[in-house]
Amino acid sequence: MRGGLIYTARVRVDARQDLKRAALVFAPGWAEQYTFNGVAPQPLSEGSDDGRLLFTLGHIPQGHHYTLWVSLQVNPTNVGHHAQTIWLYDDNTQLAVIHREITIWP
Repeated sequence: MRGGLIYTARVRVDARQDLKRAALVFAPGWAEQYTFNGVAPQPLSEGSDDGRLLFTLGHIPQGHHYTLWVSLQVNPTNVGHHAQTIWLYDDNTQLAVIHREITIWP
């Protein structure tokens, strides 16, 4: 990616089991040196988990899905490699993880 790029990331959770308290946790690399333009639909709550972004989704019934759209802009000073891991939790149980790394060029 290049500095100044505006893009949207889509995260889709397909519930293979009933999720009572689903939450997505985004690594700091999703926010550091980014302009965070918005998230849709609005999660039940947004917060921080030791420097990571925490989006509480709530109940997702088995067989249903939840799609979260995150709109971002890359700041020109954000040159280098950044981890953009995402974790899916149901309450305190980790259900899935996606490891992703992004490279930003000047």
